[in-house]
Amino acid sequence: MAHVVAGLISPFSLPTHRVAIIGGGYAGIAAAVTLAERGIQSTVFEAGKVLGGRARRIEYRNELLDNGQHILSGAYSELLRLMQMVGVGEDAYIRLPLAIYLPPDFSLAAAKLPAPAHMAWALLTAQGLTLSDRIAAVRLVRQLRARQFIVGGTDTVAHLMAEFKQPDAVIKFLWGPLTISALNTPPSTASGQVFANVIRDALVSNRAASDMLLPRYDLSAMFPEPAANWLAGHGGIVQLGNRVTAITPDAGGIQIKSRAGTSLFSAAVIAVGPHQLNSIDMPAEISSATTFSYEPIATIYLKFDGPLQLSRPMIGQSSGLVQWFFDRRQILTDTTSRGGLVAAVISASGPHQYLSGDELAKAALNELSRHIDKLPPLTWHRVIVEKFATFACTPAAQAVRPPVTTKSSGIFIAGDYSQGDYPATLEGAARSGVNAANAVSAFLSR
Repeated sequence: MAHVVAGLISPFSLPTHRVAIIGGGYAGIAAAVTLAERGIQSTVFEAGKVLGGRARRIEYRNELLDNGQHILSGAYSELLRLMQMVGVGEDAYIRLPLAIYLPPDFSLAAAKLPAPAHMAWALLTAQGLTLSDRIAAVRLVRQLRARQFIVGGTDTVAHLMAEFKQPDAVIKFLWGPLTISALNTPPSTASGQVFANVIRDALVSNRAASDMLLPRYDLSAMFPEPAANWLAGHGGIVQLGNRVTAITPDAGGIQIKSRAGTSLFSAAVIAVGPHQLNSIDMPAEISSATTFSYEPIATIYLKFDGPLQLSRPMIGQSSGLVQWFFDRRQILTDTTSRGGLVAAVISASGPHQYLSGDELAKAALNELSRHIDKLPPLTWHRVIVEKFATFACTPAAQAVRPPVTTKSSGIFIAGDYSQGDYPATLEGAARSGVNAANAVSAFLSR
C-alpha cells in the first residue's frame, strides 16, 4: 500500500521505473535528485570511494582537501536550489560581494546597489586602472547588453577585447583573470559567447548573482553526500566502489554490467566525463560522438607549522604562475588541525605544465611570500593536477557540445560538457543533470 501523508499519496512511494546513473559527480547526483522529485527511483553507480567526481574530497595527513579548489557563484541558481532541497543551508558557504584583489596592482569591489549599478560602481572605482580604462570596461558591458549578450559564434574572448577596444590593463587585471577563472581557457582561444553568458548571468543579472560563495566544507560534503543521504530516504540507491563496465540496450530496457553483476533498468544516464566514455563498453554513437580538447587545473596545498593568515580569504596575482591563493583556515569550518593551510591554484594550460610537483610547490611558496612578511616553516605540500579538469571552452567546442538525448533509446548523458550556456562549472554540471532527468522523465512517460 502506498504511504499516505496528510491524506495524500506520497509520490516517492508509488511504483516507479528504476533508472541507472553512471557517475556520482555533481551532474549524476543532480540527475538522481531531480528524478526523485518526480517519483522516479534511481541507482547511482560510482567507481570511486567518494562522491563528487572531479570535485571531490581527498584526505591527506589528517586534512580534508579537495581534488581542486572551487568557489561558487550567486548565479548558480540550479545548484543552490538542489543544495537547499537536500538540506544544505546557507551556513555551508561564506557569501561575499564580488571582489577581485590582485595586490598590489589591482582591486575591485561591487557595491551594495541594485544591478547593474553595483557593477558600474565596481568598474568605475577599480584601483589600478586609469579613468579611460574604467570607462572602457563599462563600455564593454553596455555594448554586450545592447546586443542582448549575443556575439559571433566563432568569436574568441580575444576577438571581443579587440572589437570593444579594451586597454591592456583592463584585459590583464579584469577580463583575463575572469576568463581563466570561469572558462578555464586562455582568452586567445576561449569562447566569446560563453564569456558573454558569464557576464550576463554572474555580473549584471542581479546583485546577489555576482556574489562569491566560498565553501566552508569539502566539495563532497557540500552537495553529493547530503544528496545521497536525502536520496536514501526517497527510494534512491548510491553504490560506491562499483564501476560500470558495459551499457547495453536490451529489448526490455538497458542492461548495466558492473563489478557487482548485471542488472536491467528502464533507462540510463551516463554522467562521467567525456574522457572516460571509452572506458565503458557502450554503443559507439555515444562513446565516440564528440572529441574535446582539455584544460588542466593544478591545486597546490601548502601546510605550515604555525599560524598564517592572508589579508583576505582569497587573493590573486597579476604575475607569476599562481593565479589565486585561498586561505583555507579562514574559509573551512574544520579548525581542529593546527598550522596554516593555503591552496594555490593554477588554471588552464601554460608553462607550469612542464614543472614537477616539487617545482610547482617551490614556485607557489616563493610567490606566497610576496603576500606574507614572514612565512612559518613549511610542514608539507600536496600537489593535485587534474589534467582533464574541464573541456577547452572554445568556439569550436561550444558548437559540438552534445544534447542530453542520444541516438540510443533510453540512454541519456549528463555532464558539464553537454549542451548549455555555461562552461565546465559545478553549475553547468548541475544544470545538465537536471536536463537529463527531465528528458528521462519524458521518455518514461511515453
